[in-house]
Amino acid sequence: MYIPRWIVHQLEHSSHILPVTVLTGARQTGKSTLLANEPLFADYAYTTLDDYETRGLAQRNPKAFLDTAANMVIDEAQREPDLFLAVKEAVRKEKTRRFVLSGSANFLLLRSIQDSLAGRASYSVLRQPLHNEWMQGSEPLWLLDAFEGEFASLPSGTSLAQDLPKTLFMGFLPGIRDATAELATSFWRSYMTTHLERDLPGISAVASPLDYQAVVRRIAQTTGSLLKYRSVSDDTGVSDTTVRRYVSAMQTAYLVALLPPAPLTRSTSVRRQWKPYLLDSGLTCAVLDLRTPASISDELRGHLFEGAVFMALQALSDLWGFSLSFVRTRRTELHEIDFVLEREGKEVAVEAKASDVVTLHDARHLQWMLDQAPGCRAGIIVYGGTTVLQLTRRIVAVPWTML
Repeated sequence: MYIPRWIVHQLEHSSHILPVTVLTGARQTGKSTLLANEPLFADYAYTTLDDYETRGLAQRNPKAFLDTAANMVIDEAQREPDLFLAVKEAVRKEKTRRFVLSGSANFLLLRSIQDSLAGRASYSVLRQPLHNEWMQGSEPLWLLDAFEGEFASLPSGTSLAQDLPKTLFMGFLPGIRDATAELATSFWRSYMTTHLERDLPGISAVASPLDYQAVVRRIAQTTGSLLKYRSVSDDTGVSDTTVRRYVSAMQTAYLVALLPPAPLTRSTSVRRQWKPYLLDSGLTCAVLDLRTPASISDELRGHLFEGAVFMALQALSDLWGFSLSFVRTRRTELHEIDFVLEREGKEVAVEAKASDVVTLHDARHLQWMLDQAPGCRAGIIVYGGTTVLQLTRRIVAVPWTML
């Protein structure tokens, strides 16, 4: 059954303004399913460059390939970069034509593509479906209200309890979400194999796949911690320069995201080091060679949960246009805010707690942020429990299932 995605209204708006819609995202996030089933694209001819014959036609005669239909969805479009110039020429000549270019790489980071459609294309990223999205619920607009320091629209009551270790072990991609835990390991191993064999060669030259996998594993171990390239290099035996190139390739394939430190004027804030988050908690478990949900330690559970909250906030930032960063102090008194959301000069501080119980003590860093930053309007603890808790006038704790 096709589950409509929240991103559709963004795609519809973009298609009215610009002739080319670019939809990217990691493998298996549901791009092809959306494009094949969404009524918005019902009159688009669907084709994929994963098909050898189709790709050959696109290579030999791009114009003839594009002229097979007025409106087209071209999946895995990054496999034929020269086609982008042909699309640019097609929409220049016929302004009513529409194209959707989709693929499992960030086209904006591919040098052969990034300038081809300047001014003619809108770019959207399809992430894993959030819990409410998967359950066909509504967007969590209460989070937008938090930028005004309000929680009036925050739903009350109790959310259904979830098996958090199993959920984190399975991951959030549509293809594995409703399967059994026993299938997760083989699913994610196959996922990495596909990435290595099909995605990576078109993104970056990798002399040693084993070295690349060692770097991926080391990044998985640092999820939610400060990324230190020199430490990764020392631990893997891969040069610092190569580590940076591999991390860049992982970003292009959406295998990892780097969260920047907040652009604060306070001298107490960490400035240059970023925090890495692997694509999905299920992928992290597989890369770390975990075989069952019971293999997840309490410490790792906290890191995986933080990564899952980041994934949800990242998807919402794509939809709503807020920026994401973190705060960590450098002096004697340590303060850390997992995520700072900034929108139109207003901020919301967010902490992730995997525990199913939270207290006022857990909100101490959020209170510090509210006291320090005049633009910070509210603090939120996203936790593993089931009940909304009003900890102070401006700080609430909400179940992760409400994102």
